[in-house]
Amino acid sequence: MEIKFDHVSFAVNEFTPLEKTILNDVSFSIKGPGIFAFLGASNSGKTAIGDLINALIIPTKGSVKVGRFVNNGKRIKNINKLRFDTGYVYKNPYDMFFNNTVKKEIEFGMKYFKYKLEKIDMRASEALKLVNLDDSYLDMNPQDLSFCDAKKVALACALVYNPSILILDEFTAGLSSNDKTELLRLLRILKTKYKKTIILLSKDTAFCYQIADYVYLMHMTKLACEGEKDILNNVDTLNELDLEVPPIVAFINECNKNGHEIYNYTSTHDLIKGVYRDVF
Repeated sequence: MEIKFDHVSFAVNEFTPLEKTILNDVSFSIKGPGIFAFLGASNSGKTAIGDLINALIIPTKGSVKVGRFVNNGKRIKNINKLRFDTGYVYKNPYDMFFNNTVKKEIEFGMKYFKYKLEKIDMRASEALKLVNLDDSYLDMNPQDLSFCDAKKVALACALVYNPSILILDEFTAGLSSNDKTELLRLLRILKTKYKKTIILLSKDTAFCYQIADYVYLMHMTKLACEGEKDILNNVDTLNELDLEVPPIVAFINECNKNGHEIYNYTSTHDLIKGVYRDVF
């Protein structure tokens, strides 16, 4: 499913003294499946990308096309089908919850979209297993979960009705190293086996460097540049955009400044093997 932004701008409180531009003249296109990362510091505009794809907001200017749906300020016919196709996990998972058990929360999306209701119990359990949680969570109140577990449940809620596009807003924030490793595994399965288009809205350059197929760098409401994930090897660009240099990139650069010739690696495991081979 293609996603296309055509000169899209978005502002709040337009034509008032409180007017604020959130997104300014952004154009790009995405053709999945694949993993696409929108990286930017706070207030760069990346969250608005997800909101516009899911039609939670409408553009002030321009248009957003998601498959056959167009978000351009006019009424979107059958908007529920668009949202069925685009699973969205918010930055704050607690904002998504309004049921008193995890089971009811996961099942809500299936009931709302009338999706495979005859298998609802089984799919709720399977969705939890996908995010590395067991059935003991089903009867818990989602508002009582730890931040990390709440994020996992929110992801299960999005996965349970099998959307074509999955949008994750700052999903790695608050996750442990082990949780991030497990997320890497899950995202790779979703991309390769289930042919999903996955959109990461994030500041986590280290995580995106390991997993993204293509990267968009946001800065001050605009799309500053885009390219293959090798763009994250450009230290000067990342510094200009107030983004952290992935630690693995910083380490390799320091080694090479001292006369070594270490190639770029995206995983620590491969880096260790490379250092052993190229240095020792």
